[in-house]
Amino acid sequence: MTFTVKPGGAACTAGVSCRASASLDADIGTRHWTTQNDSNPNDATVAFTQLIVPTVNSVVSLGGVGTLSPLPSATAPERLLSVSLSLVGFPGSLIPNAQLPTGLPTPDAVATSGAAVQFDASLTSTETASFSYKGQTCATSSSAAPPSINTGGVVPLYSSATTIQPGSWVSIFGSNLASAAATWNGDFPILLGGTSVTIDEKAAYLWYVSPGQINLQAPDDTASGPVSVVVTTAAGSATSTVTLGQFGPSFNLLDGKHVAGIILRSDGSGAFGGGTYDILGPTGTSLGYKTVAAKAGDVLELFGVGFGPTNPTVQAGKAYSGAAATTNPVSLSINNITVTPSFSGLTSAGLYQINVTLPAALGTGDVSLRAIVGGVQTPAGVMLSLQ
Repeated sequence: MTFTVKPGGAACTAGVSCRASASLDADIGTRHWTTQNDSNPNDATVAFTQLIVPTVNSVVSLGGVGTLSPLPSATAPERLLSVSLSLVGFPGSLIPNAQLPTGLPTPDAVATSGAAVQFDASLTSTETASFSYKGQTCATSSSAAPPSINTGGVVPLYSSATTIQPGSWVSIFGSNLASAAATWNGDFPILLGGTSVTIDEKAAYLWYVSPGQINLQAPDDTASGPVSVVVTTAAGSATSTVTLGQFGPSFNLLDGKHVAGIILRSDGSGAFGGGTYDILGPTGTSLGYKTVAAKAGDVLELFGVGFGPTNPTVQAGKAYSGAAATTNPVSLSINNITVTPSFSGLTSAGLYQINVTLPAALGTGDVSLRAIVGGVQTPAGVMLSLQ
């Protein structure tokens, strides 16, 4: 049986060493098994996701890490099988029960030197496995530059606040944060367009990346106070800090100042959602689409991030649809008049909804809107359009 790890094939720049991608070739008697693997040049962990095996009767153990087992089919002699092996702790974690030589270089050292290493290990069967790998150092590219994070460039979505809440939507501003714009498929990836981010050494969930901006969901965390934020691309990494807090409330905005929200229309007169709602904003199309200013008696749904713990708890990095109410009361101030919401809480991953029925005598035009929860106030400058 022969194990082979091939040099990384993805593009690397600025002299960054390619970590090895991996494939597995196994010969048992006259049978030949092979893999088609998925590799990640920024991570030494490789999962063999497409192991193609012929129909045989034997099962081969990989020293307690996994097994190569045939999966017979009535329609085809070859089927897919999943085997996961980790190169992070190579060589010991790959075949932990095997007798391995000492002093083997790490995959990073191999990638730097271009050397090759091979060794034999006894498996639980009578076969002998031979594993080899070879790394390569990528050519330096003058067109690539490492990422950079602006001073104060880690903020809640649509906000300039200095505190973010774990599980909340966050923006990072800087340069060379990604090679090109890329948007998620709603699947909460931790690698998008070749970019990854950690907050307090925990992987963040990426929604959008571009050279100048990243939008992400912060991972769950019990820490509070200043923590590290690291953006990593193929060209290098950049480190900044941000303050984690239990509360980091901010309203979502349509245009930099008008709150994102809708006016519910029980009579079916709305312009959107089959008549069920209008978009809240200055009456007309000044924002590029139809918006309507609210009036007394209207029921509004306002949207934001960072309004604190909820019951039930909603985990970051997973889709959610429901109504998880905030455990701390949220108070609104509209044109400096206190208004109590009928509901505040998460209705989807990381997104808070605040429901309020507008009382009379709040004024007209663009008036100030603020919220406070857990003693923390939303940033100033947010406007609510009234008629």
